[in-house]
Amino acid sequence: MRFLPYLEAHGQRVAVKTPHTALTFAELAERVQVRVRELHSAGLKEGHAVVHVVPHSIETVVNCLALLEMSVFQVPASPQLTNSEGQQIIERVKAYALLREKELLPVATDAQRHSDAAVLGLLSSGSTGKPKLVLRTYEQILASTEIYRSAVSLTESDSVLAVLPLEHSYGFHYVLLATLRYGARLILSSVAHPRTVLSLVQNEGITLLPAAPVFFDLLARCGAPDCGPLPLRACVSVGTALSRRIYEAFTSAFDVPLWQSYGTSESGPVALNRTGTIHGEFLALGEVLPKVSVTIRDEEDHELPDGQVGEIVIESPAVSLGYDGAEVGTGTFNRSTFYTGDLGFIQDGILYFMGRKKMLIAAAGHKVDPLEVEQVLLRHPAVNDAAVVGEPDERGIEQIVAYVCTKGGVSHADVLSHCACHLAPHKVPRVIHFRATIPRNAMGKLQREKLR
Repeated sequence: MRFLPYLEAHGQRVAVKTPHTALTFAELAERVQVRVRELHSAGLKEGHAVVHVVPHSIETVVNCLALLEMSVFQVPASPQLTNSEGQQIIERVKAYALLREKELLPVATDAQRHSDAAVLGLLSSGSTGKPKLVLRTYEQILASTEIYRSAVSLTESDSVLAVLPLEHSYGFHYVLLATLRYGARLILSSVAHPRTVLSLVQNEGITLLPAAPVFFDLLARCGAPDCGPLPLRACVSVGTALSRRIYEAFTSAFDVPLWQSYGTSESGPVALNRTGTIHGEFLALGEVLPKVSVTIRDEEDHELPDGQVGEIVIESPAVSLGYDGAEVGTGTFNRSTFYTGDLGFIQDGILYFMGRKKMLIAAAGHKVDPLEVEQVLLRHPAVNDAAVVGEPDERGIEQIVAYVCTKGGVSHADVLSHCACHLAPHKVPRVIHFRATIPRNAMGKLQREKLR
């Protein structure tokens, strides 16, 4: 047995709850064992690959745990997956079956079993290109949940609301697995409207709410309810850098701490900012977590001293096996060390984010971080969303190009004037495109490759 002993240790306490159903840990363990027998009878064996569609449901929780028990290689997939997208993933991982709640659809009864130790394949968010498949072992999954538990002080008294997609690394490892491993209560809801979430937080006594920055932005716009203080002891911002604008708006609207979490699908959890330390337009990444080591390295792989900017390099027992096959991701692996492709520096024990190596724009002889320019654009009262990229002009020279969604009545000159007041001249966009929407994934991450 793998995960079942963790469930059985918590007995008759409520483990998982939806608006219509609740299961104790003992009942959940029993359901998992039944599902294991059902999947075995359907021909599913250790090492087979399964594409697992993961809506926010109790059946999804049961399936996730049953597949772990069986050492099946599962690839969590979005419920919004189209047939074409699902087929691509099936072919990519040579899947034996597609699993969607109670339905197991065999797609290749002669599928070969995976020979390596991976039991989980996570599709990375793809914010800088095509999503990669990150391979993780059961031991790396457990290491991730142990580090997370220490970081957020997770206990049996916590109730965690699942707003994040469960196919996302944070949603799968920490919202689902860590919550259940350590005896906290998992609340599932298929509705993620801010008003609905605030009602659930109040009614279910939610103590931890992890979500993407864009969701906390929406909550801040809704404002605090009139039903008294919320039971939340903390909210955790995950998936991308938390801007000063969203942090200040949320903490002004709610009397609740908002922590910035930093980690990757490849490395597991890395750092947490509990104090609200701000650096420029963003929060600092925070203190490095126990059992994790972070160094800052130059292009020759030499470790840099405090205060100098270089690549963030992570060593941790939670670092994954690597990418599937010959795929090349945004970072590189060396056993339990991951070279993230993120730029940052360490000062007085705090890790700071300075952008991504592959995203920096070479403009007028300078390296410009598009994230900084985006945050300045978002400070304009008429700008709802923004994205910044580097694109060649007619001479082939890279220039800064901005895509913005506005409330209307805003001219190119208005936007450029706003940028000129807050940015150095070489950082001001040379071209402005107005768009109805900016492409983002379910985590709110910008999909830059879809802008053009």
